[in-house]
This record gives sequence, structure tokens and C-alpha cells, in this order.
Amino acid sequence: MAKQTRELILDAFINLAQRYPQRSSFTMTELAAEAGISRQAIYQKHFNNFEDIIEYIHKETEQQIFKSMNDYSPNRDGDPLQFLADHILPLIYARRNEIRTLYTTQADPGWKDFLKMTYSKWVLKNIQYKPMVNISKEDITHIITSMAISFIEVWIRKENPIPPEEFKDIFLQLTKTSLCDYIVS
Repeated sequence: MAKQTRELILDAFINLAQRYPQRSSFTMTELAAEAGISRQAIYQKHFNNFEDIIEYIHKETEQQIFKSMNDYSPNRDGDPLQFLADHILPLIYARRNEIRTLYTTQADPGWKDFLKMTYSKWVLKNIQYKPMVNISKEDITHIITSMAISFIEVWIRKENPIPPEEFKDIFLQLTKTSLCDYIVS
């Protein structure tokens, strides 16, 4: 029952955020009304305030998606981009409604910063790069992370994103194409 109530609250959050994309918070009264439950049901076992909902979404994302990323082993899994395409894109797609909402609304203004911080740790730990220009490992990590997040964002922001089995080839092509190749002079 508690899990069902939590799902009602999260669905209410998504519905309100999609209906009012410019708003960066909602009251517990609004969430309860949208979910069809009492405010006390929210406070009793679930969330004390709107920020707790955002924190819960971050924690769930980290546990489900980023935990899988931490299982990556270069020796066992090989190419880190192929690993992301094969293992992480399906997890993102499974949570596409929630993730899309965070990308397309102001409900969580810190969403992209959260992603960059979390992904950057993984990139720093797992991706080797050839120093070709005078740029620090931290700076190249920021570039790689930002580009990967951007490619995923472009995909998952769509109302009906293509399945990950189809998108993975596009993702891999995007990650392995030079920026110069996109520009026609």
C-alpha cells in the first residue's frame, strides 16, 4: 500500500510538472489533490516537502541507473560507450516519463547539474583519453559528460522516444563523430 501511495505521489508530481512546466515547486496540497489522497498520507510515510520528492527521484535514479554504471569493468565490458548504449539506455528508457519531465520542465532546476556531477565521477574513473591538446583530465571529463548527457537529452525529451535498441546505434554514431563532421562549410 505504501509503495502504491508513493507511486500516486510521483505520478501526481509528473502530471503537475507537465501541466505547469514553468513552476519549480508544488505544494503538498496540490500534490495530494492531484494524487487523490490526503496531505497526511503524503506526510505520514513518504515526503515532508517538495524537496524530498526531488531528492527521492535523484536517489532512485542514482540507485537504478548509476548503480548499473558502477558495475562497469573495462576489462570485462570493453568500450565504455558501447556499455552505456547496451546497458544504460534501456534503464533510462524504462524511466522515460519521469526523466523527460525533469528535462522539459522547471520542476527540478538542479537536474542537469545532478547528472553532470554523477556522470562525471563515472567518466573520470572509467574513460581513458589521449591528451591531444593542453587540457586537464577534469576539463575533458566535463566535455565528454556534457556531450553524452546532451545526446541522451535530445533522445529522451521527445514525447515518444524511439526504443533504446534503435537509439543505441544513433548514440554510438553521435559519440564517435567529430563536431567538424556535423558542419557543412
